[in-house]
Amino acid sequence: MSITSTITDIWRQWASQFDEGISYIPVIGAWFRPKWTSVILDRDGQFSQADGHGTLQALSEDQVRQLAQKKRLCLRLGQGLGKQRIITLPQAARNDPAATIALSLKQYFPFPEDDTAFAVHGSGKMDEANQWRFAVSFARKSIIEEAMSHAASLGLSPKVVDALGDNPLAEVNADLLSGGKAGGGKSASKILFALCALFILMAMVINGWTALTLAPTAAQLDALAKPGGTDQARLQKQAKDTAPAILDIWQAATDALPDNAYAEYLTYENGRLRIAGKADDAAMLVNAIESQSIFSGTSFAAASLKEDDGKESFDLTTRVQKRTRP
Repeated sequence: MSITSTITDIWRQWASQFDEGISYIPVIGAWFRPKWTSVILDRDGQFSQADGHGTLQALSEDQVRQLAQKKRLCLRLGQGLGKQRIITLPQAARNDPAATIALSLKQYFPFPEDDTAFAVHGSGKMDEANQWRFAVSFARKSIIEEAMSHAASLGLSPKVVDALGDNPLAEVNADLLSGGKAGGGKSASKILFALCALFILMAMVINGWTALTLAPTAAQLDALAKPGGTDQARLQKQAKDTAPAILDIWQAATDALPDNAYAEYLTYENGRLRIAGKADDAAMLVNAIESQSIFSGTSFAAASLKEDDGKESFDLTTRVQKRTRP
């Protein structure tokens, strides 16, 4: 089996189980369930339908002929013509119960293999022994042909044939003609697939629109952020180039202090340097700092006090005016 066939089979199994699960959800599930009109054929050739209470009501020939207008008509084989039974299968067979049953027709059905038609209802349920129980309709192919011929004589064209179970009002979900599910309902998996495809298409369109309309704007903004991209950017670059480096400021401040002075505190913010520490003669520090070409406008930020160790405290501020590095 090719990879494509394997993927297709996996998709079909998943889609079938997904559609069935959605159909059982209250309220919205009814929108996905197939809408079939059922007519029941008895052993004596009489047609009937179930009323709202599940009681079978015989139909006259005129009533039967009126059913010919129904597009989704299911012919259900009554007692003696068809039957439903529960078949238990191992867990390994839950994905394809029909194939497993087909290998052992004699074990499950009393008819000759070449005259046996069967169809599995739904995806089954797991029992306490971790085995799967499936409801299965079955009938003789020859009886189905006779029933279809009898229905056609009254103008009926059933699209699906099923066997009558315990509940005449049960949903139609198996077809003895095809050996599979009756179908006919809206496919939730196809709707989900279509929505995913739509979202992907919308994402591609939005991405294309973004590339065509926003990319030029993004390029302009990127140019603004690059040095030299605009006058403003050039001015910012020039200001950055002329701004002194922190190491230059520290070196200049260190060189300005005499040997008998040391800094305990140094900060640089908004173009001004603040330096505090102790010296033998704090008053001389103003001229010492001003001697450095990088500093100007030096002044005391706080009064100088004589400490117990004989040194004078100082707290100076000065403006850093230009860069010293070439």
